[in-house]
Amino acid sequence: MAEKKILFTKCRLLPNGCALDEEYNITLGAPEIDYYESIESPSISMTVRFIDVDQVLGRKGITGGELIEVTVKDGDEDEFKITKDHKMMLNAVTDMNTTSQSQEATLEFVSQETIINETARLNKKFTGNISQTVEDILTKDKKGIRTKKKVFGPKTLTTDDDVTIEKDRAANSYSFVGNLKRPFDTIQWLCSKTQSGKENFGFLFFENLDGYHFRSIEQLIKQEALQYEQTDDPFNNGEGAIILQNKLNRSNNIGMNCRMGMYANKTIFIDIENQTADVDDFDITKIELNKELKLMDGIEKHPTRLMLRVNDVGVAQVGSAKTDTVPRSELAVYQNKSYIRNNLLFSQSLSISIPLNTTLRVGLMLDVKLPSKKGDGTTETSSFGNEKSNDPSGRYLIAELRHLMGRQKAETQLKLIRDVFTPPTTDELVRRDNEQYGNTFPPGSF
Repeated sequence: MAEKKILFTKCRLLPNGCALDEEYNITLGAPEIDYYESIESPSISMTVRFIDVDQVLGRKGITGGELIEVTVKDGDEDEFKITKDHKMMLNAVTDMNTTSQSQEATLEFVSQETIINETARLNKKFTGNISQTVEDILTKDKKGIRTKKKVFGPKTLTTDDDVTIEKDRAANSYSFVGNLKRPFDTIQWLCSKTQSGKENFGFLFFENLDGYHFRSIEQLIKQEALQYEQTDDPFNNGEGAIILQNKLNRSNNIGMNCRMGMYANKTIFIDIENQTADVDDFDITKIELNKELKLMDGIEKHPTRLMLRVNDVGVAQVGSAKTDTVPRSELAVYQNKSYIRNNLLFSQSLSISIPLNTTLRVGLMLDVKLPSKKGDGTTETSSFGNEKSNDPSGRYLIAELRHLMGRQKAETQLKLIRDVFTPPTTDELVRRDNEQYGNTFPPGSF
């Protein structure tokens, strides 16, 4: 395989009212970049290791606050860009080594909104659709983040019947008081309370290079998948992009799932208004699984997590009148299914490394094909149509992404996750193949 070549065309620190008073170009300092995204993090981050031949870091006393711009040319078309609009702020200077000729240091950058989040506190009552509430906290509320970055949420679609629908919009409303909580903490708290359909819960809030995302788990896993394949052919004669290495991290950690109440949980709901208590026993058999869950006899019927929730109708009601109450479907009593749904998404984890691809983002889907033995001893690559739970090939969601660039490195490392118990049905797989290949199925599809 030919080595992937990259070129740093821009890498400079920008003054931001801190110690640095003019732009400082660090392109000639042999920068090494480690860029990181995660679907569990509301902030992208990046470290830059470089040689400071002018010792500007020490002379200026740079300790944080500056912004950075980076442009890395990847081949002839793709470019990795961090601009002023990304507002990547220097959070810390670490591992500085000083000699008489130069200094070498690591600069740690985070989104500026992460620092704003530490100073912001929500102090009012929020009412209405959760998707709209999240957007208000991020862009409009005076005590919120007030970011200028793009916020990806509902998408307006028009059907063949000219019916306008909003895809990925929360299906429920929720009323609550800010209670001086941080904005990002509040949004992540709302994720498990957000309904994506009549029977489906679970949203994710994260930032990637494109902006902020508040997306439903169901819509994320229904995306079209990019195909990546690992073969023994050094010229990669397969159909998809190449995988350099792979490692299955874990598959269905039963002990941790029990601790999280994934298989069965018991919730006590306190109704303050009526001074009553209800007990709800919920188990995974109440969710329609497309694949059999094989556990010890009866374990899914025994609650392994006890939770206490308060249904405070007074706080949650939408108006001042006693009659302005919210529907019971928007109260906590109907939301413990989201604990199970979120845990199902992380039931299997696979790490792969690929040649640098700066167009990938967390939140995208990949169709991973890995070599597998056939019954006659020969090797083939599994297609995403394989529904065997012990086969690591299949459709995965990108949960973590890391670009390593510079000093003879040009690689993307991915942590992928998938729900091994509720894979796409056979009808769904046939539909996808028909859309992609027409009536001709690719080799080894089923």
